[in-house]
Amino acid sequence: MKKIIFLTIISVFAAFGLSLYMSSCSQDVCKTRNVICNNGGTCNDGDCVCAAGYEGDSCQYKVNKKFDSYYACSARVELINNTPPSNDNDDTLRIKALNDKFGVKIYSIRDSLVEVLTASVVGNAITIKEQNIQFPLTAAIYKYYGTGSLNSGVLTITLYKELISMPANKASKITYVAYKYE
Repeated sequence: MKKIIFLTIISVFAAFGLSLYMSSCSQDVCKTRNVICNNGGTCNDGDCVCAAGYEGDSCQYKVNKKFDSYYACSARVELINNTPPSNDNDDTLRIKALNDKFGVKIYSIRDSLVEVLTASVVGNAITIKEQNIQFPLTAAIYKYYGTGSLNSGVLTITLYKELISMPANKASKITYVAYKYE
């Protein structure tokens, strides 16, 4: 009986020792590869998991930076209220990343400098929240809003523009398909 108790105790200690030895042999991939994750990112199994608003192998890029460029585009304007669409128009858009991680400004090079829109980005998506712009020297106030995305250097934006300051409820839907200047 003493032998059985002794062998049981030895077996338990051996199993415990073996498990400690095996766990000490497994390596932390993040440390072995010397993975450094920036901007609040954390390493998991050798890869960086980025904090919101950052991306890249080392979380080194702000999400909005990938939108920061000039875009050559074709714009298709559809007038709403049973009015036929106008012809496609070429345009150049300038999207500028703001100092935060998610904000951008959208400028149309061809159109007025007054029509500067503020938008936010998450991943590859862009959202233009409702905003009103009054044109100088007129009583015209337009409401703008829309959505879009950036995939493989191709920007698509659907922008709605409504004249809200006058009784003649004019509205249009503008669809941009744009290619990043390299």
